[in-house]
Amino acid sequence: MRNLVSSTAFLALFCAVPATAQQFQSATNFPGAALWSEGVECADVDKDGDLDIFVADGGNFNAAGIARQNLLWINQTVQGTPYGLVDESVARLGVHTSHAKGVTTGDIDGDGWVDALFVSAFFTSPPFVYVNQGAPNPGFFTFEGVARGFVTNYSSGGAQFADLDDDGDLDVIINERYNSGTGGAPHLFFNNGAGFFTENAAALGAPNKASQMDVQLADIDNDWDFDFVGFNKASSAPGQYVMRNNGAGAFSDSSSLVVANSGSVYEGEVGDLDGDLDLDLFFTSLSGFSEGIARNNFAPAGPLTFTNLATFGGDDDNEIALFDYDVDGDYDVLVGSLRAGSEKLYRNNGALSFTDQSAQVQNTADATLDLTVADLNNDGKYDIVTVQGESGSFINKFLRNTGASDTLAPVYTAVNAPVSPAASGPWVVKGKVRDQVLDDSVDYVTGSTTYVVQAVAVDAAVSVVAGGAFSTAALAASTGTRLTFTNASGGNANIVCSTDPYAFASGTLANGGTFDAVVVEPGTYVFQNTLSAATCTVTVSGSTSTGAWRKAGSQIQRYTLIDTLGGAGVRVSYELRARDWPGNVRAITGYFDLTPGFAGTAFCAGDGSGTACPCGNVGGAGRGCASSVSAIGARLQATGNPSLSTDTVILAGSGMPNSSALYFQGTTQQSGGLGAVFGDGLRCAGGSIVRLGTKTNVGGSSIYPAGGDQTVSVRGAISAPGSRTYQVWYRNAAAFCTADTFNLSNGFAIVWGA
Repeated sequence: MRNLVSSTAFLALFCAVPATAQQFQSATNFPGAALWSEGVECADVDKDGDLDIFVADGGNFNAAGIARQNLLWINQTVQGTPYGLVDESVARLGVHTSHAKGVTTGDIDGDGWVDALFVSAFFTSPPFVYVNQGAPNPGFFTFEGVARGFVTNYSSGGAQFADLDDDGDLDVIINERYNSGTGGAPHLFFNNGAGFFTENAAALGAPNKASQMDVQLADIDNDWDFDFVGFNKASSAPGQYVMRNNGAGAFSDSSSLVVANSGSVYEGEVGDLDGDLDLDLFFTSLSGFSEGIARNNFAPAGPLTFTNLATFGGDDDNEIALFDYDVDGDYDVLVGSLRAGSEKLYRNNGALSFTDQSAQVQNTADATLDLTVADLNNDGKYDIVTVQGESGSFINKFLRNTGASDTLAPVYTAVNAPVSPAASGPWVVKGKVRDQVLDDSVDYVTGSTTYVVQAVAVDAAVSVVAGGAFSTAALAASTGTRLTFTNASGGNANIVCSTDPYAFASGTLANGGTFDAVVVEPGTYVFQNTLSAATCTVTVSGSTSTGAWRKAGSQIQRYTLIDTLGGAGVRVSYELRARDWPGNVRAITGYFDLTPGFAGTAFCAGDGSGTACPCGNVGGAGRGCASSVSAIGARLQATGNPSLSTDTVILAGSGMPNSSALYFQGTTQQSGGLGAVFGDGLRCAGGSIVRLGTKTNVGGSSIYPAGGDQTVSVRGAISAPGSRTYQVWYRNAAAFCTADTFNLSNGFAIVWGA
């Protein structure tokens, strides 16, 4: 039962704003007393569909002031009050005070609910961990810092979560020696999977540095792990941390690659500012008090180096957020300024050229120590949240976005799928996702995945023929089918899918070129050749399985797929989806072939190695004789465990017409394994015959058992270990070869164990 006790009166934040051309206009101030605030982060802690706000209050810059309550403001937009916040800090977090300098969020225990970590300066307390109680009490937290492994007092300015050892949970790096001339080393804590942490200083191996201010965990060298970039106020070279991850959570020092020793670096962000698919660094005070970019030169293939570009600005600034405020698909830069009187906004023109657009932000004459970007009223526009300290009135503010709504779907910039993994699973696919916001790894993008494990790899072919038309205007396919489009038009083709939220696109396809598209979810997909306006409508039917999604860290999503065929699969087709806060969705599909554990041995092929096929209709290696629909013939394979006690064998036939197919079992190999002519093919399985089951092929394929069928050993009445032979007989009614209207696959022999 939810108990709600507000520590302050309800405050509705919406109010009229003056008519002005400025895109970001001050709406009002936030609830609570005007106190020195150092950190802010937004998250939907109660899963009610609006973003709530954590605030780290921690006064004073050089020494500890008064310890303040850690704050949580609950958003009431969904309850009917846009921008309405209630201070429920005590009710939801409990009474806990600290000299907090930063707050970061993440799901540390894998239960699907946001948890929070507050870090404090001046060695007055250990990190505070708040564990979300989840479904029984959404958005209410249990205070468990010491119990979760954080027992030592640090002087920290920042922290960030990411899966540093690639084991599927969130680890954390916490910096040290906040605003101190004395050096120290940051702290790496590994998660045990249940949200309990153990420090491993040796794995990080970081040298001592002074005045550590900010932590960023991001893949700066494009190897799919999270490296550590630490932004520090120190002036001794190398002043910043650049620690490269080996993929297993062991780091090496590359700090000399970055030169930024102004002594005033309070904050930085890591993101792709020039669209070349590597991550650049943006600094406050790269040189003096001037902002600037260290361009990453890694793309396309390394080595990792950085080049400092010309600086701009010149005030004592504190915070950076990357934010596509003009919705043109690239990251603009928002700067929280301590001295300028208003925040700064730099529009990205491309090619690392920026134009000062600070006039788009209303001058609020305050001293910003941190800011973030969030759609607080669910209108599809990302607003600005600022928190104040050090000078002025310490009044935290909200600036409403009056510009265009975000209508751009997230973009998958890369996908990392396993290569020929074992058929037993589980399998992990990762996606790099870019959207319109990136602030301390927060982007408000969530994900999901569906997939199909295939016992037979299902493919379908479509051609672009002369004149630019498709060889078929309509095609039926099963879930997980790989479509291969071949350009046989004699000219160029350009194939796209106009079905939202997919973005299949071949680009210019020269004559003879091919393009693959995998269709996973049931539904209708419309493909078009944009050079001729011809269309091909693909209708997909069948079922899929749902995988697990988890944010691994900044801009990397982790999707876990579980084996559904007991190790008998040969291919996995998957669909990944990313959804941003306004509801824009992008889907991307792919597949990977498995390394199956075959349950036996093929024999009696119609490839000329045994008895000749009846009409010279030689098939492909290891397959049956050719048919009217397949010049290489049908193929039978078997995967799984041929054990009478734990039978997981699946017989999989492919390369057949979409007709009936009879799976049958024998006790011998016909004609000593060479086979005998039968219909348009060869009879391979002989002796005592058992009909296992008749299936209807879809996409030329079928399997036995499926849909509640008895296992092969039970249906085949195998009572003791021994050898059996298998084959598929299928209807082929077209006039072909002999007067008979059937053909067969190769044979397959299995030795059954106990």
